[in-house]
Amino acid sequence: MSAVARRRGAIQRAFQSRGAPRPGDGRHDAESSLEATVRERTAELEAANAKLSRSLEQLHATQAQLLFADRLIALGRIAAGVGHEINNPLAFILSNLEYIHQELQQKEQLPERERQEVLEALAETRDGAERIRLIVRDLQTLSRSEDVGSGPSDLGAVVRTAAKMAMHELRHRARLVVECDGVPPVQGNGSRLGQVFLNLLLNAAQAIVPGQVDTNEVRVVARESYPGRVAVDVSDTGCGISPEHRERIFDPFFTTKPLGVGTGLGLAVCHGIVTSLGGTLTVESAPGRGSTFRVTLPVAGAFAQPPRPQADALV
Repeated sequence: MSAVARRRGAIQRAFQSRGAPRPGDGRHDAESSLEATVRERTAELEAANAKLSRSLEQLHATQAQLLFADRLIALGRIAAGVGHEINNPLAFILSNLEYIHQELQQKEQLPERERQEVLEALAETRDGAERIRLIVRDLQTLSRSEDVGSGPSDLGAVVRTAAKMAMHELRHRARLVVECDGVPPVQGNGSRLGQVFLNLLLNAAQAIVPGQVDTNEVRVVARESYPGRVAVDVSDTGCGISPEHRERIFDPFFTTKPLGVGTGLGLAVCHGIVTSLGGTLTVESAPGRGSTFRVTLPVAGAFAQPPRPQADALV
């Protein structure tokens, strides 16, 4: 080995010897302190992360509890008013059943005219039972979309049946005027349309203070609004709707009625039914000037597009 190579090796060994920290050396102590600090900070971060994970789990649990509580509140609102809503057709059913029972007990054979009355009472009772079934079905529409079967429907017959069922609310509040003859059949489901007009008539009645029949009126007028469409106006001389309420009138669970009188589902469900049939439901109202709800439906045979699924829904 040459002298130059030996000298280079000696220099490298000396440099390495000087650069390596020795116990008790200040550089060694600093590195040890840094490692201890890193370990301490790492432990603190792990503890903070574990605490954060526990807090996140608690937050998720609390959120689930709040969602469940909100669902219970919604169900409570439904339960508070659904009994009242069911009682409307149920009172009609019980009255007709009592009439049929008495007639059949008193007479073994009925004259043809009375027989027709009994048959009509039975038919109306069936309509009332169908209404109760649809109320339960309406609650289900809040959680899923659903197609509404449709076909040609006699609008005049649908409105007259709804008027009979609403008469117990109307007779002490206002005169009822129905002008629905002469319009073509509309595309829709008769039972579902009956539900729409029954709700609109009941809302109209409840907007009028009882005891002033001569000065108040509920009017239902049907006409061809333009080719292929029929419009039905349900107007009342009631208290009217304020602008801030009018904007939310079709929102589910929104109601201005006292607890137990309405669930806030009726108009929302009506809107869903009408739009699912390719129609529209709008309102014009002002405080002290009454309200007009306008239902526009396609004429049977002029239905260019298939019905849209009914949204959520949901009196």
